Amino acid sequence: MKYLQKIVTTISFGTAIAMTMLQIPAIANTFVRKNVIDLTAQEKSDFVNAVKTLKTIPGSNNKNVSLYDEFVAIHAGAMTFDPMQLGGQVMLPQDTPSTGPATGADAAHENGGFLPWHREYLSRFEQALQSVNPNVTLPYWDWADPRSVNVIFDPNFLGTNGSGSTLIIEYPDGRPTIRLDGGPVVSGNFSEADGWTIIPDLHSNIGTAETLGTSLVRYLPAPDAPPGSGFPLDRAETDRILQSPDYATFRPFIEGEITINADGTQSECRNPCNHNFVHASVGGTVPNPNPNETERRLLTFGTLSNTPGSPNDPVFWLLHTNIDRLWAEWQNNGRQGSEFYAVPGTEHYGHNLNDRMWPWDGGDSIPGSIGSTDIRPYLPVVSPDDIVRPIDSLDWPKYGYTYDTFVKPVPETSSTFGLLGLGALGAASLLRRKRSYPEQTHLNCVGK
Repeated sequence: MKYLQKIVTTISFGTAIAMTMLQIPAIANTFVRKNVIDLTAQEKSDFVNAVKTLKTIPGSNNKNVSLYDEFVAIHAGAMTFDPMQLGGQVMLPQDTPSTGPATGADAAHENGGFLPWHREYLSRFEQALQSVNPNVTLPYWDWADPRSVNVIFDPNFLGTNGSGSTLIIEYPDGRPTIRLDGGPVVSGNFSEADGWTIIPDLHSNIGTAETLGTSLVRYLPAPDAPPGSGFPLDRAETDRILQSPDYATFRPFIEGEITINADGTQSECRNPCNHNFVHASVGGTVPNPNPNETERRLLTFGTLSNTPGSPNDPVFWLLHTNIDRLWAEWQNNGRQGSEFYAVPGTEHYGHNLNDRMWPWDGGDSIPGSIGSTDIRPYLPVVSPDDIVRPIDSLDWPKYGYTYDTFVKPVPETSSTFGLLGLGALGAASLLRRKRSYPEQTHLNCVGK
């Protein structure tokens, strides 16, 4: 099948008060998302520069929030609809509850919409990157490849581990003492010295709601960490994710709520697995040694492990692009109907096939607070006619991308569009892409 690229890039001229919006025609070739270990030096540099540039572009809400920070706020806001986070393992303090039909379940995690929501979210972020440099695509982190860690955490790519902090966690029940070495990233790319400054209100500890500060914080596992405690993740388990018989198994397996063992038995992930493991390990996470804190099973210390504000760490995008890649590969295996997505009516609102997903829900739901922090001033302006449902996100080739695991790499070609001065309204348009797909009674395999 020939994939058709459907990329609409909005270019804004003039000021935020008065500007004319133009649409660029679709480009003939689908762009390819690549394994991070296969990026050229130029591709790495282009990606880093585009990400950093989004930190300098004003967002859409006129509150001195960058376009990048509005993306962070969207992720944080999605998690305020349910105070239970990270698989129910920690409690997020919340002074002001959410309102609307999405209330009662995380809008982006722990339910069927986890994969469709993040696919839409990634695509909008990728469009923003391409407004800076049309040659940039989202790379992915194959977490089972032992070569990936050194490539990603290079000071000249996504930056190093944190430093200056050693955490010693002792357990009264005799479990082995855990040592974590890390802290703020102090040099190289995405350090505060490099200009990567985080908004404290969008950088909160999910167990205490206290801010993690203005610096990116990492506690990477030691290179000699035993299997199951560091990187890479087990390749055989990742392969078993792709063998999941239906969506009801695939989604919690890849998100990290369950695992399927080699003998076919299913187990709950008491400690993080897969997607959750990468969040936990880059940011630093340990079992809570205090047996009295029964609602807070894990202690989380860094940026990526404190999930609401985790997109503050650019590693977030590589992690979730890998999840989307694995989902696309799983989808591309002839599945249809209830195997392809959650059974209708079995999910919380916002996660069923035709539910509206916040924040692309026409304003139906309003997020709550993170502790005492009101998330709303940091959110982008979203048009009331910007509606996205899970069904709109299932057919991934319609987004205009594919993965290098589906096609052989092709030579890069020059593009005919770029950034011509992105103002606030232009930024808003990059956070919004309206699609209308036909209703489907049977969700057939796509991309074949």
